[in-house]
Amino acid sequence: MTVIYIYLIATMECIAKPVVTTVGEFKENPILFYPDWNDETMKFSETLLNNPIIDSKNGELREMAEVEKIKAGKRVLDDGSYLDEVNETIVTIAKPNEWSVWDKDSHTWKVDNDLLNKKLKELREKALKDLAEAKSSFLNQPLEIEKDSKKYTFENNERNRNSLSLKISLMWTLEQEKIEKVKVLNDQKMVEFIELNRTELKGLAKKIQDIIEIADVAEQMAVAGINRYTIEQMLELNVSDFFQN
Repeated sequence: MTVIYIYLIATMECIAKPVVTTVGEFKENPILFYPDWNDETMKFSETLLNNPIIDSKNGELREMAEVEKIKAGKRVLDDGSYLDEVNETIVTIAKPNEWSVWDKDSHTWKVDNDLLNKKLKELREKALKDLAEAKSSFLNQPLEIEKDSKKYTFENNERNRNSLSLKISLMWTLEQEKIEKVKVLNDQKMVEFIELNRTELKGLAKKIQDIIEIADVAEQMAVAGINRYTIEQMLELNVSDFFQN
C-alpha cells in the first residue's frame, strides 16, 4: 500500500492523502481512489512536499529548489549569503572575523567599530594577564651554580631570592666572607645546602639582578605594544617573545 499526496494547484495545499495499492493504478484511475479528483485543478506526489511547486518545464509537481524558496519568501538567507539571480545560485562569503557584520545591500562584510573595540579590549586584557604569567616564569627561571667542580641549580623563585638577599645583607653587615647555607638542588634533583663566598654570591646575585632588569624592560615594551597594536597584531602577539635572555 502507498500513500498519494494530492495538492490543489491554485493554493499548493495538500487536500487529501488517499492510500492506494500502487502508484500505477492511481495514475490509471485516480477517481477510483479519490472521487473528487480533477486533472485540471489538482496534482499529486508520491512524497509529502513541504514547499510544492509545479515544474515549468515538465509540469510535474516537485519540491522547490533552494533558489525558488528564497524567491518565494519561504527561506531567509543567513548572513554571508546572497542570491545571484543572474546565475540562479546562492553565493556564500565566509565571515572574515568576529567584528564584522553583514551588509545585505552591498553583499559584503563590514567592520562594526563597536564590535572591533570590544574584541580589542578583550585581547588586551588577556595579553596583560599572559604578560604577568610570562614575566613570572622568566623571573623564576632556575640558575646554574658551579661549586668545587660540581653543578647545582638555584631555584630562583621569589621566596629563595628574598632569603638569599637577607643572608647577603647580614653577611655584609657582619663582615662575613661566606654564607654556609644556600639552598640548591644537586644533579640528582635532591636538596642540598652549600657554602658560597663573597665572589660566588656576587656572581649569583648579578645573574638574578640581570634577569630582573631584563624582565622589567621587557614588560615595559610589551605594555607599550599592547596599548598601540592593531587587532591583527594583537591576534599574532605572543608576549613570551618579549622575554629573551
